[in-house]
Order: sequence, then C-alpha cells, then structure tokens
Amino acid sequence: MSRTTTGGHSPQELWDAWNRLWNGDYAIADDYVSRTMRVNIPEFGMPDPATLSDGPRIAAWIAAFRSSYDDDAAITGELGPFFVGDYAIGRWVFRGTWTGGRPAIATVAPGTEVTFRGVDILRFEDGRIAEYWLTDDQLDLYAQLGAVAGADAQAQQAALPARLAGLGPDAGRAVLVERALDLAAELLEDEKVSAGAGTETFLSLGLDSLAAVELHDRLQQETGLRLPATLAFDFPTPQALAGYLWTRLDGTPADSADPLDALARLEELAPALAGPGREALRAEISDRLGSLAQRLAPAPAAAREQLAEASAAELFAYLDNRLGPAEHSG
Repeated sequence: MSRTTTGGHSPQELWDAWNRLWNGDYAIADDYVSRTMRVNIPEFGMPDPATLSDGPRIAAWIAAFRSSYDDDAAITGELGPFFVGDYAIGRWVFRGTWTGGRPAIATVAPGTEVTFRGVDILRFEDGRIAEYWLTDDQLDLYAQLGAVAGADAQAQQAALPARLAGLGPDAGRAVLVERALDLAAELLEDEKVSAGAGTETFLSLGLDSLAAVELHDRLQQETGLRLPATLAFDFPTPQALAGYLWTRLDGTPADSADPLDALARLEELAPALAGPGREALRAEISDRLGSLAQRLAPAPAAAREQLAEASAAELFAYLDNRLGPAEHSG
C-alpha cells in the first residue's frame, strides 16, 4: 500500500496535521484541508455540516469548541491510526478544564475537568483531507457539564405522571409548559428559551424537524405515553402541547372531558394559527365552528312549540334539515 497521496502530503502527515489542528494549530488548516471539504458529524449540538467546507471554516469551528476550555486542553491518540487505502481511522481522548461558554445550558462551575472519547475517520484526496466522519461520546461530555440530566434527575423526569399527581388542570399544565420549554432550551442550547411564555411556536423558537423528533422522543420517554410522531407540528406551541399531554396524563376519558377544556386548547392554538400560510386551515376551522354554533343554538320559542306539536314525519323532516339526511339501510 502506498503511503503517499497524489500531489501532496502522506496519509500519516495528514493525520498528524489533523490532530495538530484540534490542539490549536489553526494556521496549518488551509495547507492540509481540501477546499471542498465534506464533513459528517452528529446532529445534536453541532453546526450545519455544509458550513464546514474548507480549512479556515474547519479551523473556526475547532477554535469555537476549544474556546470553552483552558489552553492546556488536548486531544491525544488512544488507538491507531489505521490506514486503509485513502482512509484513516483512529480513536482519541480529549482532556481539558471547562472555563465557561458552550454549551449554554451547562450547570457546572468553570474549572470543571472533563474527559471524553471519540473516533475520527478521514478520507484523503490529492494530498489533502477531503472528508471527515466523527462519532464521539458527546452525551457523556454534556453529562459531565451538567447540560443533561444525571441518573437521579432522569428518574425524576421519567416520572412526569407522578409529578402531576394531585395537581389541578392549571397547575398541571403549568408544569408541562415549563418542561416543554426546558427541553426546547436543551435542544437549542439556549437557556433563554426556558423563560418563554409558552405561547411562542416551536418553529419561532428555532426548533427544526430534527429537534422536533428529539423533543418527541424525550417526552415519550418521560411521560411513558405513545405520542404521535408529528407532536410538535400538531401542537405547535408549548401551551398547546401541555394541554394535549395533560389530557393524556390526568386519566380523564375522552368521552368525559370538559368541552370547555377542549375550547380552551383551541384558544391556546390561536396564535400559531394566525400566521401566514394557514389561511385554508383558519377558513375550515371558522366554517366548522360556525356550523357547530348553529347546531348548538337554542330553537326559538315558536319553533319549540311547533316541535312539541309536530308529528313523527315532521320531526324527521326537521332533523334532516338541521343535521343532513340520515342514511337508512334496509
């Protein structure tokens, strides 16, 4: 196997340069990284891979990561590298002292020492690093920084139904709104989201489709319920979502639910329905509510007298007129 790539650095030189980059030698990035770099990284807590397309952008991303750690923080090889054709793979370990910054939802004090591991795969082309794959134990890192729940907190969160036990509808929904906002803040790495009112749409808060899937998975785990995959789109605000979860968690059968409760949930959805692109949905809701109001309106006194004196045939004719013809069989 040749150890020299065409027209540039050898695989070993490229691997060593990659480690130097991660240890703060940003000036070498443009010499070793392709100008059409492709990056494959985990979705949670990472930038858009499309923005990491050349050496300077890669260097800026690494610098942003390292800015939260002391100058002595370093990545060292733990296994490998192993070279196969134009590919190299190796396991590394990162050790450093967190000084504050990212992630924004970290709860530990600056000065906390962390250690976590991962695996890098590089593909070489024309003597440069052309493609990168990363898998790392980011969940472990976030746990060390207090950015995700530890075992005790997870056990508490998994018992959301127990936390709601004994609460009335208003207090129960308030707990669920708070939890929905806290989860959104974790997924967005923006602690300010936790202070929201709950009337903002998840879309306006910044949740994309991938984050919406994660929100669904987390709530499904914490509630013990089987939730619809389109949860964040069916209930687009934390308040609307809390209203839905409350009806699922308080044990009230659907046929005995308070009709005013259902109306209140619709009112909670009103801000999300008022936005552009929802005209057809608003029109349908308006038509159906108008129809419902007409059906629920009490009959005038004269009509009630007529109904009291009507024959069976006349009553059926009246009902057909109000409710639509019935379909008879036989």
